Amino acid sequence: TFWCHVTGRAIDRSAPHAAGIWTFEDLSAQRPVTAALTAREREVAAQLMRGLTSKEIGRELGISHRTVEIYRARLMRKYQASTAADLVQRLMGGV
Repeated sequence: TFWCHVTGRAIDRSAPHAAGIWTFEDLSAQRPVTAALTAREREVAAQLMRGLTSKEIGRELGISHRTVEIYRARLMRKYQASTAADLVQRLMGGV
């Protein structure tokens, strides 16, 4: 897992979706990954950052909302977050 900054520019502004140039900047030095996550934890974390509830995440991933809550608790422990809002902030690199 890594963080990057992506910038895109259209080659021809009159047809912006025809062709473009993309640049990617590795932000690993500024935003190191602080916790090793399983694939499922990453999936749940991504949905949490979208603002979905446990039930919505469960439907998206095809798992029980109770299972989502277990993954959320694991993420909170790994990121030392005290609330769901704190967890999302930490996942987004705010702390």
